[in-house]
Amino acid sequence: MIRVLSTTVTAVLEGTRGTGGAQALVAPEDLVAARARRGFHGDRTLAGRAALRLLLAHVLGAAPTCAQDMVVERACERCGAPHGRPRAPGMSLSGSTSQDQVLVAVAAQEVQVGVDVQDPPISLWPGFDAAVRHPRERQHRETDGLRSGISLWARKEALLKAAGVGLRIDPSRIALVSRSPAEAPWWSVAADAPREVQGLHVRGLPSTVPQAVAASAIVPVHEIDLADVLPAG
Repeated sequence: MIRVLSTTVTAVLEGTRGTGGAQALVAPEDLVAARARRGFHGDRTLAGRAALRLLLAHVLGAAPTCAQDMVVERACERCGAPHGRPRAPGMSLSGSTSQDQVLVAVAAQEVQVGVDVQDPPISLWPGFDAAVRHPRERQHRETDGLRSGISLWARKEALLKAAGVGLRIDPSRIALVSRSPAEAPWWSVAADAPREVQGLHVRGLPSTVPQAVAASAIVPVHEIDLADVLPAG
């Protein structure tokens, strides 16, 4: 099972204010990352990291006040710098933020997980089709709107996070194949995609903004409310 928490920066910061604030729920390295960014960008980093730790504590059956003590490793697998995807012993983690939106996920280690949330821009940027859509997907471009395009971008970002490769693989190299209606709303990666993403699947999540969760297996996705993971106070 994958557990996801969809919330906002504002909700996390306000919801933790009575118990010392989000800064009391993260590790020192998270504070360093947040303080390295100015204004709302720092708040967004702090809220995203606090939300992930709170969800991890919830999944592990620990008190919300133990979120700060959760072991979350972010060393880059290529260079060792602390900007890699989050990892925890025995667990698979992922997180994404966009404007005021926060999306985090926790699953068992055997299920690679990745999430992405996108606060839609006013319009698709120049070169979007070439950068994001597989050539087969461009054939149906005339029927797509802004929401459809950004939803596709979120699904592919989630897939690349689940694979642990990020944008080192061009999203346009990946075509998505819709599953049968009985298994909707999952998509699977097409057979001609790069080997790093083979065997992965992705689905959208109900939300006012495009967001997606990807995984190495089609498993149940359970949404957790922010209120259920916050400290009492």
